[in-house]
Amino acid sequence: MKKSMLWLLGLLAYLLFMLVLTPASLWLKLVTLPADLQLGPVTGTLWQGQVAGVQKAPFYLPQLSWQLQPSLLWRGKLGLKLQGGNLRDASLPYLAVQAELGFGKVLLQQSTIRLPVAPIIPQLQLPMPVDASGSIVLNLQKFELGQPYCSELVGTASWQQAKFKAPTGWIDLQAIDSTLSCDNGNLSLTTKADNPLGLLVKADVLQGSYQIAGTLKPAASMPKEVHQAMQFVGQADAEGRFPLKLQGRIGQ
Repeated sequence: MKKSMLWLLGLLAYLLFMLVLTPASLWLKLVTLPADLQLGPVTGTLWQGQVAGVQKAPFYLPQLSWQLQPSLLWRGKLGLKLQGGNLRDASLPYLAVQAELGFGKVLLQQSTIRLPVAPIIPQLQLPMPVDASGSIVLNLQKFELGQPYCSELVGTASWQQAKFKAPTGWIDLQAIDSTLSCDNGNLSLTTKADNPLGLLVKADVLQGSYQIAGTLKPAASMPKEVHQAMQFVGQADAEGRFPLKLQGRIGQ
């Protein structure tokens, strides 16, 4: 009986060994990928590997590497570490993600994701054409996948090196910081008003759509073009704040 058990354990160990060391390119052939997702050459194994280039409009990631971490298997979970892009090149996306994968659960902790602003702007339905630059940096202390997007979210978001283009040139907004949360399964962002635009809004990403509501109160130091543009936003209240309300579909 003991010999049979040892043989069984040995067989299972061998199968597991072969499973994780099978080339990742072979596993990829068994997966149905979105039609608009393009991958470069895949190297390594299921255990640890790399993709040389990931393209999904409007973003391109020069490289994406992964590493499985079995230390959580005793809890019925599998750790996954993802690293992609170049931290020093702000014109491209970057990510450093620490994930826990369980039965029907995905949890991210202490993760950073950076996206350039320029490709995002055309995806939004704005009342007037906007040309902007900089990067959106997400620092996620905890994010648990849910319906439609999340079941828990604790983190911050920052528009770093924030600039937008006016007729007279680029206007520097420095940085616009905000907090992230999960609101009934939807992604929610609330800005801090300590920015040159006095932007104080709550933005919600719903299933396939978004809505933004809040106020603007540009600082006196802002160029006159900014203050003149406020006439297209609406009527200021008694405190000089202009109402801001936008909504639309994502990617349409």
